[in-house]
Amino acid sequence: MTETSQDRSLPGRLTRRADYLAAAKGRRFHTPRLTLQGIERAPEAGDGAGPRFGLTVSRKVGTATERNRVRRRLRAALLRLAEDRPDALAGKDRHDFVVVARRDILSAQFPTLITDIADAVAGLDRPRGKGPRRPDARRHAEPRQDTRAADAPPPLPRDPQSHAG
Repeated sequence: MTETSQDRSLPGRLTRRADYLAAAKGRRFHTPRLTLQGIERAPEAGDGAGPRFGLTVSRKVGTATERNRVRRRLRAALLRLAEDRPDALAGKDRHDFVVVARRDILSAQFPTLITDIADAVAGLDRPRGKGPRRPDARRHAEPRQDTRAADAPPPLPRDPQSHAG
């Protein structure tokens, strides 16, 4: 008898639109091949059987055949992650995740998909705002220098009537 996906240790699936929308309001982690959205489920939200995953593969990714292949590969990567690297999902029993595929996922090697998902799950826990901030270019920029010649006349005002199309 063959083993079905129900028999394996496959993480749960998101099936309701409300679950996808809730995950979209959570934290995000981006990789070149996917974006992971995740949120912790409320304690009242039914089963705590483990993490649940949803897949979003839009038409931007490719043709219907390519999108279906991406979905199959992502499901297989999630299964492999749960089986081979259970530590990657440890402590995520009450979390919902949505994997949003990008076009680059089509050419990715399978081990890369597994690593991307594991890194993204771990990346959602990283504290935000603790690293050095990038300077705001507008706020810290030097004042612009006047490059006109000292004896040049001031620029003429623009006539709004001359640009009417």
